[in-house]
Amino acid sequence: MQILLCMLLAAAPEWELTTSLSYIYSAVSDGNGGVWCASSGGAFHYSPSEGIDTIYSCPEQLPLPDCRDILKDSSGRLWFATGGEGLVMFDGNNWSTYSSFEGIPGQGIVTSLAESAGEIWVGCSGGFAHGDINGFTPVGDALSADDVYSVSTRNDTLWLCTNKGIFSLHDPGNPLNPASWEHWEETQFLQLRKVRVGTSAVYACGDSGAVALSPGMTSFQYILDYSQAADSSVIDIMETGSGLLAACRGIVYRQAGESWEKEGTGLPMFYWPTCLFEIDETVHCGFTYQTTLGNLVNTQSGLGFYSLSQNIWTNFTIPGLQSTRVHQMASADDGRLYAATYQRGVQAYYPGYGWRGYESEEGMPSGFQTFSLTEDPDNGIWASSYHYGLSWIRDNGDWFSEGDTIITFVRDSIENYGPNTTIVLAPIPNNQPVIMANQSNGVWVGFEQFDPAGAPDESSGILGMNGDPLGTMNWAGRTENSGIAAVSIQSLYPVSNDSLWISFKNGGGCQLLVHSGNPADDSEDTWYPGSGVAYSTVDGLPSGEVFCFTSLPGVGLIAGTSSGLAKWTGSGFTEYGDITEPVKTMYPDRTGRLWCLSESGIYRVIDGESSIFNALNSDFKPSTPYDREYSTEDEISGGVFFSSIKGLWTVFQAGDGGSQNGSGLSFYPQPFIYGEDVLYFTGPEENIPVTVDFFRLSGSYAGTVEATSVSQWSWDGSLNNKIVASGVYIVIVTVGDTVFTEKITVVR
Repeated sequence: MQILLCMLLAAAPEWELTTSLSYIYSAVSDGNGGVWCASSGGAFHYSPSEGIDTIYSCPEQLPLPDCRDILKDSSGRLWFATGGEGLVMFDGNNWSTYSSFEGIPGQGIVTSLAESAGEIWVGCSGGFAHGDINGFTPVGDALSADDVYSVSTRNDTLWLCTNKGIFSLHDPGNPLNPASWEHWEETQFLQLRKVRVGTSAVYACGDSGAVALSPGMTSFQYILDYSQAADSSVIDIMETGSGLLAACRGIVYRQAGESWEKEGTGLPMFYWPTCLFEIDETVHCGFTYQTTLGNLVNTQSGLGFYSLSQNIWTNFTIPGLQSTRVHQMASADDGRLYAATYQRGVQAYYPGYGWRGYESEEGMPSGFQTFSLTEDPDNGIWASSYHYGLSWIRDNGDWFSEGDTIITFVRDSIENYGPNTTIVLAPIPNNQPVIMANQSNGVWVGFEQFDPAGAPDESSGILGMNGDPLGTMNWAGRTENSGIAAVSIQSLYPVSNDSLWISFKNGGGCQLLVHSGNPADDSEDTWYPGSGVAYSTVDGLPSGEVFCFTSLPGVGLIAGTSSGLAKWTGSGFTEYGDITEPVKTMYPDRTGRLWCLSESGIYRVIDGESSIFNALNSDFKPSTPYDREYSTEDEISGGVFFSSIKGLWTVFQAGDGGSQNGSGLSFYPQPFIYGEDVLYFTGPEENIPVTVDFFRLSGSYAGTVEATSVSQWSWDGSLNNKIVASGVYIVIVTVGDTVFTEKITVVR
């Protein structure tokens, strides 16, 4: 049985998603001094004493990382509203998913949850339903609204905020009877998004302000509008022991009689709150970076939450990756990973410590639209924020930012850059770098024109550079009339020490540059197939739309196009493999398998034959593709990282058995079955203290187990007093001055 299980685990890829929990949709009390928070990256538990101590996310627990609301029912079960995969329930041991087959209306977007009259009530984009662990029943046409945004309860009366205003269900025992519902018609056109029930009134809020249904009143009345606040869009409203609070853009107001007063200082101006909640009578407010567009809020990054103490708001930053939308990445041999993100600048991961950021506060010119980065062969990394040129970051090598240096090189003057930014004018083509790559003697950067139609004369193309950013830099641009076939760059791929493959946007094909071996020297440049000429379908490419390149062991150079893969023959291309859809980015893993990101999933290519993994047959969830996609090797596991708008995906597949590094070290039994086994290992020298560090496939640190010798070392399946999840783990074993790397499989 164990041998069969091990074979199955080796045959199937392992998937892991590193995402951001920083945007909080809602938070509900756990009844014990903490809260459960629903975020765009999943669900987590927070308490002031323990911080964040439990995380439920994709793919281990939730079917996708978008969690909109959480309910802890009267039986202690946890219910999770997801933004596309229906309703999920965890009873403490098992996970269950409820979709349209189990009565959840709509297309799987669940927005809000409540418990009333002994049942679970589910608000969806597409309707409303009630039920229990056995299934749900839609209320159908009894409720005339199509979309339910928010649900609240009081004395077994349910209050719903919908696309048609506020509804109340005064007879939850008979929800299919239209007479059980009341529509508060005065709210129909008020653009309300949330309803809250307090002890003294029912409140609702949205773009037009806040309204209340007070005792004895027969209709909702405005209590906060544009006449009382400069920005009257109210995101959330909440009763507290000391009064009513309303969260608006950059401000939380407290009601004072007929007027509203600003509550506390320290909130970030010009940003939007996401929700209000209390922990032990202390007010908290979630915040996000983005403003709204109509009724939509960009949830790809947040500011965590702020707590109010002595009239001062203090920020609690949610640990981990700070943006779900990840672009180009660079990995280091020691497990460090740098990721360019759309909303939080450069995010850097350090094994054993976690993530931290390089944003405008650290000296970057902008914290937004950081698309590309690469390691500098000599020192540090290069990164680019769109419109803000090239930034060199000298990382001191550890998680702490003290001693880091950031310098930004721009073509011409820029505005609205960070207050700590050091700006240097430099002869780069323009301020819009979009892709980077490093070679043994320098760095390559690809650019695009900001407005090709309105400003066609703006210089663009590629740049080779090296030198000392603190001293003398050497630059060599290949722009118009240099021999480059086009000036809007799609991708770059260095080969050996003196060659560079370039692909162009808008179906412009690709070109090979052979240079002197020094990217900053253009005196010996030779272009293939010719100066100003690109390889196209005439040369064997299945499509002129070339997105990416990679070198596949035993095969050679491979190009990813909009019609599949092509192999370089030395003078042209020939189609390779059986993929017929776009390949946006690709990378071979440590065993030589090629992993290709397409629009429908990720292909695994072995000897030209492909298998696709998508939401139907794997944990991987495809997302809307970027203009440019990115991938790189996971140096710890030997797998591959892929960028996405959901976060950082990792795919890893074990080889045919044995040690990946031939160390002679062996863990047993494998797989390790929690509750049945104790894990041991053999191989290293005895009578020397041993340290075993555990890492998840994403590279995130899981814990450490130490012993005075190899024979004294054992493991029961828990780290930091918590049982670990099933999956493959990377273990780094340190015995004296010797370090071993192995993989183990855990089954629960």
